[in-house]
Amino acid sequence: MDSVNGLLPEHIRASIEKDLLSVEVSTRCNSSCGHCFARAGRDTWQDMTLETALEIAGEGRDLGYRNFHITGGEPLMWTSLFDLVGQVLAMGYESVLVNTNGTLITADAAERLAGFEGRVTLSISLQGPEDLHDRVRGGSFREAQAGLERALAAGIGVCVFTVVGKSLLPELPRFAEFIFTEYPSVTELALIQLVRVHGDAIDLSAELLSPEDFLSLVRMTALLNLYGYRISVLQNPLATAASRAMGMPWVAPALPLHRGGGVIVMADGSITLAHSTRDSFGAYGKGALGRVLGSDDYGKAVGPDDAACGGCRFMAVCREHGMARPSEWFRSMGRPGQFCRDVMSLAAGAAGGGDMPLTIPT
Repeated sequence: MDSVNGLLPEHIRASIEKDLLSVEVSTRCNSSCGHCFARAGRDTWQDMTLETALEIAGEGRDLGYRNFHITGGEPLMWTSLFDLVGQVLAMGYESVLVNTNGTLITADAAERLAGFEGRVTLSISLQGPEDLHDRVRGGSFREAQAGLERALAAGIGVCVFTVVGKSLLPELPRFAEFIFTEYPSVTELALIQLVRVHGDAIDLSAELLSPEDFLSLVRMTALLNLYGYRISVLQNPLATAASRAMGMPWVAPALPLHRGGGVIVMADGSITLAHSTRDSFGAYGKGALGRVLGSDDYGKAVGPDDAACGGCRFMAVCREHGMARPSEWFRSMGRPGQFCRDVMSLAAGAAGGGDMPLTIPT
């Protein structure tokens, strides 16, 4: 794969036009989530400078990105947030998504974000019902709820992000009902499969979803969508493939976590595929985004994995629904590919499809 004078492969360029350019502006946070992959194994805070963030945004714009994503830590603790948002939009970006825990959305912050005329949306993290949220995040449900209400009252587009472990599964239908009954203007409830990372503060192995749990999550998501709730399984096309294999096609298509065009620059300057991924393509410097996106290493990291998937009888249905690579090892802390094969085997069995054809690439 060649990248000459900043020219990217066509399929990467086409993906960039639809994707978000992500920056982690800070690892500072006022929550104490045991499952947080942003701070796992890190005992010092790091902040990106406004100048660096703007340089990344400018390079991304020149490469074709038109949607910008700001995450943390807690971005509202980063003093340059509003300056960055304003200047990014002035550069020509069409939208900015800000991930936040919601607790610092004051009336003033909501008013300032609303002043960007509908081009800023928020994802606000709620862990589930109040008791579960406070147990996992060290308190703060009421503060996050108040921030959510201020954002909605100001006319800001809001989706709710919820990390799903075993403890949430039995609570999920009622939690979804609560969100959309109390806050019907929430655009979406996005479910994120709990993962572990090296160095995390608490051993959450008992909370990881087993293949059976994951299939329960898919069934619930499908049925809740069928009943009119707007729910997705974020960056996890395995959910879509499994829902189709079970004959329950009401789970929205999802982009994979590792995908062409997907990239994030972390607060420490490292460039990775996704926020939960520590494998780095090196440190950010002028021109680094173009070099990374056009590199062979990046192409291999986001391209189809025929070596791992070639002997799997579910490859065709997975590829059809956007899953070109096996599930990442950290979804189950097991070997790559085993989790998705187990999920699809269960899904096929649930639909009476145990003889699903073997597909081997030629």
